[in-house]
Order: sequence, then structure tokens, then C-alpha cells
Amino acid sequence: MFRSVRLLATNSLSVTARNTFLTNEYKCINAWKTQVNHPIISKVNIGEFYATLDQNYSSKGVISAIDVDIFANAVKDPMYLEELKDLLHKLRLSAETGKTLESTHHATVRNYMEFGNIQDLVDILKDPINYGIFLDFYAANLLLNKLIKSASYEMAANVASLIMLQEDYSNDITCALCQYACYKLFTENKFLTPQQQNEVDKNKKVEEIKIRIKYLRNPYNDDHFDIDDIKVLSGKTLAWISKQFEDNTSNNLQILGWLYYKNYDKLLSLVQQLSSNSSFKVYREVIDCLKSETTEDIKDEMDKAMTLLGNVEIIEGKMEEPIKNLVENAINRCQNKDILFQEKIFKEWEIVREKEFQNQIERLSRIKRVQSIEEKQKQLQTEEQKLWFFENEEKIDLQIEEKEQMEDKTQIKSKTQDKSDEDYIPPEILPKKK
Repeated sequence: MFRSVRLLATNSLSVTARNTFLTNEYKCINAWKTQVNHPIISKVNIGEFYATLDQNYSSKGVISAIDVDIFANAVKDPMYLEELKDLLHKLRLSAETGKTLESTHHATVRNYMEFGNIQDLVDILKDPINYGIFLDFYAANLLLNKLIKSASYEMAANVASLIMLQEDYSNDITCALCQYACYKLFTENKFLTPQQQNEVDKNKKVEEIKIRIKYLRNPYNDDHFDIDDIKVLSGKTLAWISKQFEDNTSNNLQILGWLYYKNYDKLLSLVQQLSSNSSFKVYREVIDCLKSETTEDIKDEMDKAMTLLGNVEIIEGKMEEPIKNLVENAINRCQNKDILFQEKIFKEWEIVREKEFQNQIERLSRIKRVQSIEEKQKQLQTEEQKLWFFENEEKIDLQIEEKEQMEDKTQIKSKTQDKSDEDYIPPEILPKKK
């Protein structure tokens, strides 16, 4: 639940407020500690374990998903986060990447959050091609809560955009936190207005550098994974997530989303639909945003939208408190269910890890047995040649003779090639007749 704690000094009028959404119970700290204190994990000497995994990968190019999972869950010191990042990258490049355990994703997020390396974590999450770490709704809630609490709204909006890109809106807490993160990004970050951006672009000196390239790739943007503008990306996130709900606050947020996503057709269509709904009320804040984002290119669409909204009742207050209420209500509805589900998942992860660990032991044991059998077969063949040498003497002589003939042929061939190179006379090039 969202809580606002105010501490009043006896001889001062200053007020200190601390905001947080999720309770400590939601973090399931005890259940997590039980999960990572499993014998498979607690007995690991993490330094030696990393050295072994790194050596195996360097010499054989082999790494297993269960080993990376054990390492991720065994990290208890920030000095091993770089090693974890390295192992995640190596696993992603291997054929084992498809076998990555769910607990690996969660443990990675937990570790980076616990040790305060949030920017590194966001960078890893935004680079799934190289690291392959994805958020489940529970880890996303913990991360969003931490970022919002620290007022890191740009990083929070980046995390929210990952939820949008995964297109999984099944958890109400996740959706509400994403809405709040994107809203705070637009209200707290001072983005340039379109007019200001045009002035900056005009005054910007562009230095042309021409380089030779093998081929020219046609420009392509899928308008989803290829969006790199945080303002546009957060707008799409706000629009798509708010579209899942029908309350008045979400409808206002959806208008803002389509506006910053620059999808003005969807914006106008939504305004037309909402203006005919007698229960819809628009916030003054939304109208102000529409005015500030209006340019000559989209003036017609904005004028139509403003005309339609002129017939709708206006709410003068800010949207922040109603959005906080959305988060509070979502937490009240889902918190206990999420906690029970996550505690159950932790136990299931222990069972899966134990099973995969035993499977790996059996697989390695089977490989060793096969290698041992092959070595014994070679030894028996050698012994057989020694014991039956005189009976197979003629056969062995023939094999030796064939090998010698093959060697002679290769030597003759190389000599003739060398000689032909020495005797080569380049053709005489005569001038062209006029």
C-alpha cells in the first residue's frame, strides 16, 4: 500500500516525506533466503566455481544453464556481479540459452537491486540479444517500486516499456506502476516542446562525413522494438497499458499516451469515443499537454480534439493522486495473491533446480563412462595387434606399404608444383596498336 510518512521536527516547520508503494511483506525476503540457502547453492565456493566455468568455456566452448543458475543464486557480494554478467552473455551465445531457468532471471534482478547497480541492470534488461534476461511481473513490481521510490523516473519508464514490449498485462500492480512511472516521466522530466526542438535542430551545426561502405541498408523501423526515443516509447507504453482499463484516470492517461507516441489518428478516435460518454471527465492537465504539443503539422487534428474536449466536464486537479489510488487499489486486490504465488514459485524453482542438477550429474557421468569405454577399446586394439602380430604380419606390411605410396605421391606432386612455378615465364604484354 502507498504510504506517506511525515516527520515533523519540534522546533521546525520543515516536512520530510518518504513514499513507497509495496510493503516489506511483498518482497518475500524470508522465502527468498530459504530458496538461496538450499544445499546446492550454499555449498558453492563462488570464486572457484566461476574459474571452473570460465576455463571450461574457454577450452571447450561449453556452458550449462544449471551452472549459471546456481552461480546467479549464489551471488552474495557485489564484486561478483561482473562475473555474473559475463556468464549470462556466454550462456546467451551458446545453444543452452533456451534452457535458461526462470530462477536465473529473478536472481539476476534481485542481486543487482540488492547491491544498488540499478543502471547496469536496466542496461542488461534492455539488451536481451546479448544477455537474455526478462522480467516476470513480480520482479518488475519490485524494480519499479524501487525506481519510483528513488525518483529515477526515466529508468522506471524504460522498465515499464519492457513490460509493454512483452505485451503481458495480466498483473494489475505491474500495469498501475507502469502508468505511474510514465506519467511521472512526462511531468518531472523537462522535455523540449516541438517548437523548442525545431529551434535546436535549426541551430545545430551538422558536419558531413562521407565514408565508403560495401552496401546501403534500407532504413526500417518496426515502430515497436526499434523505438529508441524515450518520450515516444513511454507514450506508447502509457497508451497500450491504459487501453486495458476503462476507468476515467486510465482514459486520460491513454490520451496522453497517444499524444506522446505521436499517433494522432488514435488520439482523435479515442477523444471522439470518450466525448460521447457522459461519465468521462477530462483533466485540465491533459488539455494543457495537448496545447503544448501542438505544431503546424498536426494543428487540424489537435483543433478537432480540443473542440470535442470542450464539451466535456473538466477536472482542475492534478492526476497524480488518482494514479496513486490506482496503484493502491491494485495492491489491495492483488498483494496477498502475488505473495502466495511467489512463495509457491520459489519452492517449485528448488525442485526444478534439484532435478536439472541431478540430470547434469547423470549426463556427465554417462560421458565419462563412454570415454572410459573408448579408451579401453583402444587399449584392447593395441594389445590385439601385439598378440596377433605374426599372424597378421603380411596384412600389416601391406598397410605400411600403402601409406608409403601415399606419402611418395604427395611429395612428387609438391615438387612438380614448385618446379612449374620456377619455370613459369609471364607473357609479354605489347602496346596496343593505334
